[in-house]
Amino acid sequence: GRIPALIDREANVAVAESGAILEYVSETLNSKLLPSKEEDLEKHLLYKQWIYWQVSAQGPMLGQSMYFNRIAATQGNTDPFSIARFGKEATRCLQMLDDQLALSGGPFLFGEEVSIVDVACFAYAASAYWACVDISGMKNLYKWLETLHERPSFKTGLTIPFARPAFFGPPWASEDEIQAEITENSSQFKIEKK
Repeated sequence: GRIPALIDREANVAVAESGAILEYVSETLNSKLLPSKEEDLEKHLLYKQWIYWQVSAQGPMLGQSMYFNRIAATQGNTDPFSIARFGKEATRCLQMLDDQLALSGGPFLFGEEVSIVDVACFAYAASAYWACVDISGMKNLYKWLETLHERPSFKTGLTIPFARPAFFGPPWASEDEIQAEITENSSQFKIEKK
């Protein structure tokens, strides 16, 4: 009953949670996105550390910022403390990505080749607008987002199960698309009042 989930019918296994799915697919397909331990132990462990950071910090902090800004607040449940706390933490996480891109020299998080970490971190980083986080001063991050938005595989991924460009804000969505998404997204959640 978990989403996201992947069912590998050939191996007769189910895998839930985005980080575990990314690891499973990369290891099963021997993808260059995650080098094997035998191929490059240091890089293998480094990438896994960043995947675990994504699922324990970046995703939850941006997700909470999105919730308190785009769902709770639009339904009249404004919580200034939570908005500030999760906005600050989301900004810190995105700054970590910007710093890593500066350190690596880009265009990807660990240099010249796209990695599983780029895949893991992209969607939440690209949704900074939806989390009400200003990334205009994070030049490396913004350039990385532009680069990944143009890669065919990332473009395709952003349409599954359907496209939601408003989450990414301008220039990927118009103001009308954004306003329509705010209304539609918020209406999918009911907040019980005490």
